[in-house]
Amino acid sequence: MEKLKEIGYNDLEHKDLFQVFYENDNLLDKIYKEIEGKTESNVQDLLKRKKQLFNELDNLLMEIYQTSSVLIDDSKLVTGEEGCLCSFDLEYLKNNIKEGLFDPKKIPNKIKEKLSERFDEFIKIMKL
Repeated sequence: MEKLKEIGYNDLEHKDLFQVFYENDNLLDKIYKEIEGKTESNVQDLLKRKKQLFNELDNLLMEIYQTSSVLIDDSKLVTGEEGCLCSFDLEYLKNNIKEGLFDPKKIPNKIKEKLSERFDEFIKIMKL
């Protein structure tokens, strides 16, 4: 603490001292070199421990990104250039010919329930 007071860091709390050393490795090295011969503790072991603790802190960091909403290009989705695409084509048989154009209001409730169950199954699979 005496060396820090000499340099001009008088009234620092421990957390502020930690920040000063974290941001200024040259200051830390200078102070260590000055006190290395004056103390019985092994400064090199302390430096190794410091690096180990900083590595542990770095492993705890989490990066967060914020994205903005944009319109997604359907053609790029289909070709796999961006994003993920899942589509469901509903068709029915009419005179042994598949038809895709129909009025959803005309779908019987029993069929709607089965479709809903199938979609729920798909959602459960996708959550795994």
